[in-house]
Amino acid sequence: MQALKRLVFWTSIAAIACWVIIALFGKLIPLEIKIGKSGDFHQLFVFYGLQTAVLFTLSGTLKKTDRKKPLLIKVGLTVVAAFFAAFIAFITVFSGMCSWSTDRTLFEYKDSPGTQIILRRKGCGSDQKIYPIYKTCKVVYITSDLFWIKDIDTNQIDKSLWKSIPLREKF
Repeated sequence: MQALKRLVFWTSIAAIACWVIIALFGKLIPLEIKIGKSGDFHQLFVFYGLQTAVLFTLSGTLKKTDRKKPLLIKVGLTVVAAFFAAFIAFITVFSGMCSWSTDRTLFEYKDSPGTQIILRRKGCGSDQKIYPIYKTCKVVYITSDLFWIKDIDTNQIDKSLWKSIPLREKF
């Protein structure tokens, strides 16, 4: 039973640490993940898994020898931490409503079709009260859902290395 409690505790700590690291590095490095069906899992994890992981840490912090006051303090602090995690998750999910999307591909690297220069647009959905923001970016696709993105000035690129992609009309 003690081994199970330790497993639950350390698995919960690892899940919380992974979520914090992913959240921090997601803001620092230009690596992006296309949210599709995996995004559903991410949202479920953020809304339910994170708070559950915080509550499961009680399996390692509560001891049979704890007196009533320290026991109540531990439980209270853990519940407060779970509510704080829920609040952060709520903010995180709704801050993603205004997101970047690819408007069109401008150039493709001649030697590597997985490297492109694209025009991106940041919009906030149909109830947008401001005009969208546009920027030009170089994208290196690692997989179809994982890519490295970096701002680029198309006036500074060597046009002999890039193939221009013609604009396709939408009907």
